[in-house]
Amino acid sequence: MKLWGHLYEVTQLTSFIRHYVVNGSQPRQDSIRPLRDAHVILYERNKRDSSSQALVESKTNETGRFELNVPNLSDTSVSLFVSGQDDLTERRVGHDQQSSCWYRSFPFVPEAIGELRRDIYVARLVLPSESGYSQAALSEALTETKKQNTDIEWIRGTITPNGIVLSCGGKGAKASGRFVLNPDLSDDLSRILDHSLEDFRLELPGPSWLVGLVVSRDAIEASIRAGLRDLAREISHQLRLNAIALLASQVPSTDSDAAKRLTGETTLSVNRLLYTNTSGRGTSKASCTITIEACFSFDRTLEKGRSRM
Repeated sequence: MKLWGHLYEVTQLTSFIRHYVVNGSQPRQDSIRPLRDAHVILYERNKRDSSSQALVESKTNETGRFELNVPNLSDTSVSLFVSGQDDLTERRVGHDQQSSCWYRSFPFVPEAIGELRRDIYVARLVLPSESGYSQAALSEALTETKKQNTDIEWIRGTITPNGIVLSCGGKGAKASGRFVLNPDLSDDLSRILDHSLEDFRLELPGPSWLVGLVVSRDAIEASIRAGLRDLAREISHQLRLNAIALLASQVPSTDSDAAKRLTGETTLSVNRLLYTNTSGRGTSKASCTITIEACFSFDRTLEKGRSRM
């Protein structure tokens, strides 16, 4: 079967929303533009990572058209992934990390969509620094972590352009590392950020043989990593909510239900992770705030999305 359509970027968001979502009609042509040279890739569900092989892929032409000859997959669930490169000259805000992820579809079964035209619309919004994850928010989260773990006597963290530098100590032990956030590229649409722990160091008191008898080094490291997963979820959750609020603010205020319909029809991916410098109060040191360039894409799933002949 053939999966085909066009990829567009939304250039006039308010106009696009009014005609595509609020009125339930097709978008005005002056509110979109075709995206060329984008990679449109079909992956088997839950099998996308840095080493994954695409089932089939295509590249958009000057009109934004893509075309995929989908192999016979029976009832296999798949997801569509769109990526590309763009000129960041006018979009650069502080330090950034680009994933080039423009669209992630909700998993679907190819046989359920037929061969009707499927168009994808991508709206990119940069979350302002005041809506990002700040140093103050990080300090508050770490304070709460210390309260919940009586073994931690002190904990510090600083947001830098290279990640969050963390250190903690208690009962003579010390741990440090760099907590690195990355745009999530999986087909789990509830997640927008992934993370890794770099340069991890753990120092335990006393001779190694004695420490081994009293406490498990692996258990301590596992506990730290579990805490960092919780921190990653909190940062991702806050940025996601703030990005959705930013999108919803573009909806005409005359339709109270439009925002809910809007967010229900989109997927959210992170094209760029941004670290904006902010001046600290009462100190000469500057801290960073984590923000994102969010890609809101219509439709959420090609299986249930709008179609045109």
